[in-house]
Amino acid sequence: MFDIAWSTIKKRKGGFIAAFIAVFCGSAVVTACGVLLMSGLLSGVSPERYAGAAVMIGGNQSREVAQNFDPHYAERVTLPASLTAEVAEVPGVRAVVGDRTVGMSIADRKGRTLSLDHPLFGHGWASAALGPFTLAEGAEPRGEGEAVLDTALAGKAGVKVGDTVRLSVGTTPASYRVVGLAAPSKAGLSRQSAVFLTDARATQLSQRPDRLTAIGVLAEPGTDADALAGRIEKALAGSREPVAVHTGKQVGDLEFLDMGQSRGFLVALSASFGGTALAVVIFVVSSTLGLAVHQRRRELAMLRAIAASPRQIHSLIGSEILMVAAAGALLGAAPGFLIAGALRDAFASVGVLPGDFELSYNPAPAGAAVVLCVLGARLAGFIAAFRTARIQPVEALRESQSEPPRLGRVRLNVGRGLIVLGLAAAVVLPAVIPGQLAIAGAAGSLLILMFGCALIGPQLVKITAAMMAPLLRSFRISGYLAAANTSANSRRLSSAVVPLALGAAMALMQLSTLSTVEATAAKQAATGVVADYVLTSDSTGLSTELADSVRAVPGVATATPVARSQVMLNYLEVDKMAARPFSAEGIDPRGIGRTLDLDVREGGLDALTGDTVALSWMAADTAGLGIGDIADVNLGDGVRKKLKVVAVYGNGLGFGDVTLPHGMLTAHTTDRLDAALLVTASDTGDRDRVGKALAELAQRTPTLKVQQPDEFAAVQQGQFAQQSWTNLIANSLLLLYVLIAVVNTLVIATMARSREFAMLRLIGTSRRQTLRMMFLESWVVVVTAIVVGVLIAVPPTIGSSLAMTGQAMPHVDPLVWAGVGAFIAVLGWLSIALSTRSALRTRPIDAVYTGE
Repeated sequence: MFDIAWSTIKKRKGGFIAAFIAVFCGSAVVTACGVLLMSGLLSGVSPERYAGAAVMIGGNQSREVAQNFDPHYAERVTLPASLTAEVAEVPGVRAVVGDRTVGMSIADRKGRTLSLDHPLFGHGWASAALGPFTLAEGAEPRGEGEAVLDTALAGKAGVKVGDTVRLSVGTTPASYRVVGLAAPSKAGLSRQSAVFLTDARATQLSQRPDRLTAIGVLAEPGTDADALAGRIEKALAGSREPVAVHTGKQVGDLEFLDMGQSRGFLVALSASFGGTALAVVIFVVSSTLGLAVHQRRRELAMLRAIAASPRQIHSLIGSEILMVAAAGALLGAAPGFLIAGALRDAFASVGVLPGDFELSYNPAPAGAAVVLCVLGARLAGFIAAFRTARIQPVEALRESQSEPPRLGRVRLNVGRGLIVLGLAAAVVLPAVIPGQLAIAGAAGSLLILMFGCALIGPQLVKITAAMMAPLLRSFRISGYLAAANTSANSRRLSSAVVPLALGAAMALMQLSTLSTVEATAAKQAATGVVADYVLTSDSTGLSTELADSVRAVPGVATATPVARSQVMLNYLEVDKMAARPFSAEGIDPRGIGRTLDLDVREGGLDALTGDTVALSWMAADTAGLGIGDIADVNLGDGVRKKLKVVAVYGNGLGFGDVTLPHGMLTAHTTDRLDAALLVTASDTGDRDRVGKALAELAQRTPTLKVQQPDEFAAVQQGQFAQQSWTNLIANSLLLLYVLIAVVNTLVIATMARSREFAMLRLIGTSRRQTLRMMFLESWVVVVTAIVVGVLIAVPPTIGSSLAMTGQAMPHVDPLVWAGVGAFIAVLGWLSIALSTRSALRTRPIDAVYTGE
C-alpha cells in the first residue's frame, strides 16, 4: 500500500504540498509551545552572589495546587533566622551564613540618583563569603556608617576607598564611608550590583530582625553537595514553614526572584496557549486535507467502482497522509526551536521575561509535536475520506462529477449543535457564571463556533452565492460562469472560506478584546484618581514613613499611601481547589474618598482595617464571595490569611482586583515600600501652595517625583499593557499560521482547477473572461469569509467584554474592523488571482491531458 501511496503522491503533488505545508507549519508552532513549556519547567540561570555556597536554603516560592501547575508568589518568601542553628547541626556543614537582601539606590558625586542597568542590593558583610567575595582594596565594614562596594559599582559611581557615598532605601537616604571594594571570586555580577554593610546595619534596614532572605551553607571539604542537601531537607522536614533546598543551577531561582516568576509565567502561558495552538493546527490541517481528498473524489470513486473496499480506500489515504504528515512534522520541528527563541525575545522586549532568560532546548517538545501532528493529520484524513469510502460505487461516481446537493443529516446536526454550544459558551456563560471561567469560556467559544461553521460551510457559501447571483450575472458570461460555479461547488469553496474566516475571526476578537479592556482600564484609572497630586519614585519605591512627612505639609488634607503586590485567591472551582493570582493594592482608608474612587458597589472601604479585604466584582464573582464572606488569601510572600470581605468595587482593571489594608500588604512585600502617595489639598486655594511644597520636598528627597493624576493614571496601565502585549504576541503566532494556511489553501484550490480552466478555454471562453470569472468567484469567497468571520467573532467578543468589564457592549474601533476586513479581502483576492494567472500559463490542450 505504501508503494501505491508514494506513486500517488508523486503524481498529485499539488494537494499533498498543501497538506505538507500545513503540517510543517503546525509542527513548528506546536514545537515552539513545547519548548516554552519545557523552559518553564527546566530552565534556570547560574548563581552569582551565591556561587560559592554548596547549598542554599530559601522559602518555598510556589503554592502547591493539586492537579495543576503551582503558581509562584510575587514577593520574597523569607525564613526564620532560628533555622540557622538547626542547619548548623547537620553533618557535613562547615559554616552557615544568613543573608538579608535590601533593595537600594545610589547617588553619584553630584547627589543625583545613579541610573544602573541592574538592581542594587545591600547585604550584611557575613554573606560576602557566599560569593565568595574578596577585598580588592580596603577593609571590611565595622561601623554603622561604613560600606564596601563591588568593584564594578564603584567604577560606575566614580567613587574610591575613603569617599562618602549616599545610599537610599526607598526615599530614605543615608551617607556611608566607602572603606573597601570587593570582587566576586567565582562569578561576575551581570544581573545585579552589591553593597556590603555591617550585619547589624543590614538587619536594621531589612526591618525584620527575625527573618532572613536566604541561608547559605559552606560544606566541609569533600562533601557532596546533593547528599548534603538531602540531609538538610530531612533535618528541616519538621519546620513550621516550608523551605526549598537548592544546589547547582537551581540556586539561581533563589537568588533571582524574577527567574522563578518567569518560569511560572512560561508554564502557565504555554499550557493554555499550547492547547489552543494544537486545536487550531488540527483544524487547519483537517481543512487542508479535506480539500485535498475532495479534489481526488473522481479517482477514489473509480477505485470504488473497480471493487476497492472501504478499508482499502482508508488504508490508501492513511498511507499517503502518514508519509506526508511524518515528513512535514519532522522537518517542521526544527524551525519550532527558532520560533520559540523569537517568542522569548518578543516577551523580553515587553518586559514579561528577563532579557537573559535561557530556553531549554530539550528534544522532547519536537517529538511530542511530531506525534501529535501526525495523529491529528491521520484522524483528519479518515474523516475526510469517510463518505467516499462508505457510499456505493455508482453513487461515488455520480458525486465525482457533481457535488451532492445536500449535506448529510448528521453533519448538519453536529454543526448546528456546535454553533449553539459556542453561542452558549460565548454569551450565556458570562451571564450565568461570571469570573475567570466565563473569560475562558468566551475565549474558547471561537473555535467551537468555527468548527460548527466549517461543518455547515457549504450551506453558508450557497446562501452567499444566491444573494450575490444577480450581481454576478450582470457581468454576463463571466458572471454567469461564476454564479454557476459557486452554486455547484460549494463544498470546494467552503474549504477556502473556512481558514480565511478563521483568520478574520481571530484577528477581530483579539484586537477588539484588547481594545475593550484597555479602554475600560484607562477610563477607570483616569476617573479613579481624584487626588490633586501623586508622589512616585523612579527607583525602588517610597518609604512608608514619607506619608507622615507629607501629611505635615501645610495645606495637605489627605495623603493616601498605595502599595502594590500580587496575591493568590484560593477558592473552589467546579469540583477542585484553585489558586489564582490577582493584582493587589494596599491602602489606608482614612480620607480615601478624597484621593481614590474605586467605584464601591457594595459595602464600604472605611471598614478596611484588620483582617479584612475588598474585592473587585471580577475577583468576587470568580471566588463566589460577597459582603461578609471569608476570603482565603495567600499574601505576596505566601502567608495565608482568612479575610472578611467588606467591600466589592468596580474599578478592578484600573487599580487591581484585591484591596487590602496598607499595613497588612506592605508587611508581606519584599521591600516594604509604597508605589505611590496620593495627596489632596484642603481646598482649591491651597492646591498651588501644596504643589510648590511637594516640589521642594522632591528636590531634597532621593528618587521622589511629583506627578499629576492623569500622568499617574497612564502609568497605572503599565502592568495591564504587559499582559495585553503578551496575549497579542502569543496570538499573533497563531494568526500568522492561519494566514499561511489561508494562502496555501487558496493557491492549491485554484491551481487544481487548471483542467477546468483549459476546458473553458477550449469551448470558447477567453483568457480575460476566465480571469474575470475567478475574480468574481474570489469575491464570493471573500465576502462569505468576512461575514462568517464577523459573525463568529461577535459573540466571543461580547462575552469577553461582559466577563471582564461587566458591559455587554465591547469597545469596537470601526477603522480596525474595516482594516481587518480589507486585509482579508486583499489576501484572498491576491491568492486566487495570482494562482489563476499561473494556472492559465499552460496551453489549454496540454492542461486537459495532464490529468484532473
